[in-house]
Amino acid sequence: MTLARVHPTRVYRFYRGGALIDRLRGAAEDDGQFPEDWVGSIVPANNPGRDEPLAGLSRLEDGRLLRDAVAEDPGFWGTPDVLVKLLDPAQRLPVHAHPDRPFARMHFGSAYGKTEAWMIVGTRDETADVWLGLREPVARDEYRSWIERQDDALLDSLHKLTVSAGDAIYVPAGVPHAIGAGALMVELQEPADLSIVCEWRGFPIDPADAHLGIGWDRALDAFHLDAYEPFVGLPDDAAAFFHVDDRAESAGRFAVLLVLEGDGEIDGQAARAGDAFVVPARAEWFAVDGDLRVMRCFGGG
Repeated sequence: MTLARVHPTRVYRFYRGGALIDRLRGAAEDDGQFPEDWVGSIVPANNPGRDEPLAGLSRLEDGRLLRDAVAEDPGFWGTPDVLVKLLDPAQRLPVHAHPDRPFARMHFGSAYGKTEAWMIVGTRDETADVWLGLREPVARDEYRSWIERQDDALLDSLHKLTVSAGDAIYVPAGVPHAIGAGALMVELQEPADLSIVCEWRGFPIDPADAHLGIGWDRALDAFHLDAYEPFVGLPDDAAAFFHVDDRAESAGRFAVLLVLEGDGEIDGQAARAGDAFVVPARAEWFAVDGDLRVMRCFGGG
């Protein structure tokens, strides 16, 4: 086997969306409770209150979980050290941040934090909005009071960015951010589902779940409350976590290949927009036929 198709892995979230994922695949569009598709995932989704131990785990075309296939032959597959998501919110997400690797290791027993990047591949209107990074530094006690009061300052304190198809935004772990409605993005991230959520007013979120069970005294240690200046594009720092390009070939390590446009064949398998494949580390040359635009994603280092 050179590369393997993975089935869509739609994931429940507390927010609505997903119609643009359906559109990408030529399916009936529905903004429901499954606004994300996790591609090539060996990471289970963390949805408090839902008993779904296999949620978020990708399956190969032969029915096996990718997680199990990798465990059976890790030398062949390599390390799945990147999680790729299609994400399409129909409403604004709450302000939140993610732990970095040292914090995740100490408090959650995870080797990975959640630095991420948003690759904008489509929008419902011409543009969409995202929020990233504090415009000015905020004292820890003041930020804590904003959370307790559910103050509008949580969002108002952030830089507001207008994005369109083709833009890329780098989101380091610890930096507060929010995603607005209307953008279809390919999200590259470390393989962990760890979000510390600051806003719950107006969202179906239990405040007891917002800090991931560690309490706000500890959770706020994960936040970078200094001023942060965002920019459009991926900086050199991103290479420590993930890489992305448009090459339909082996990366010499575990990779995800997502078809964004066109129809054709990859390694003799029919391929069209929305299809996804995982490429093992030991994959060799494979043929690509047809007019296809792809995105290849793999881990950093």
